[in-house]
Amino acid sequence: MSSGDFMPLEGWDHVELWVGNAKQAAYFYEHGLGFTTTAYAGPETGVRDRASYVLEQGEIRLVVTSGLRADSEVTQFACRHGDGAKTIALQVPSAAEAYRQAVQRGARGIEEPRWVEDDYGRVELAAIGTYGDVVHCFVDRHGYAGRSCPATCRRPRTDTLAAEWGSRRSTTSSATSSSAAWTTGSASTSASSG
Repeated sequence: MSSGDFMPLEGWDHVELWVGNAKQAAYFYEHGLGFTTTAYAGPETGVRDRASYVLEQGEIRLVVTSGLRADSEVTQFACRHGDGAKTIALQVPSAAEAYRQAVQRGARGIEEPRWVEDDYGRVELAAIGTYGDVVHCFVDRHGYAGRSCPATCRRPRTDTLAAEWGSRRSTTSSATSSSAAWTTGSASTSASSG
């Protein structure tokens, strides 16, 4: 990073794919490509409009999400584009500063900087529009001690990270996050719809 770098990037945080069938996509990534499902959110955890799986392999983190209603923005995206990347999340030293710099240089602001927190600390998020319907999310997780807490840029449902994401604690048991929006542990994926 040079001293003239107006927006230093520290690396990738995650990529969220909006797909027609998240359960089937998660199954493929697990069984075909060796990823591990580390979190799930859907109707069973209180999220009524979508189902999402967090998949990890080494330092790679993917989120696959499908809509559960015809009027869902996720369903409409998948109908327009097919399965594809919706969010490309980048780790930055300050999400607020990255957002400010990007918008100042002409980027389209999608989500102004905000903080979300849980028992492991807090994460700062912001998002800009890039091409088509895709967004780039800026993630500052320097104050966060959780192991695997990717942070999404879609509209928050609550003020806690636990409501949006969870992390794998065991490969044989399933626990629910404190806000009941994400279940952690072994999220079973079969190739049926979901």
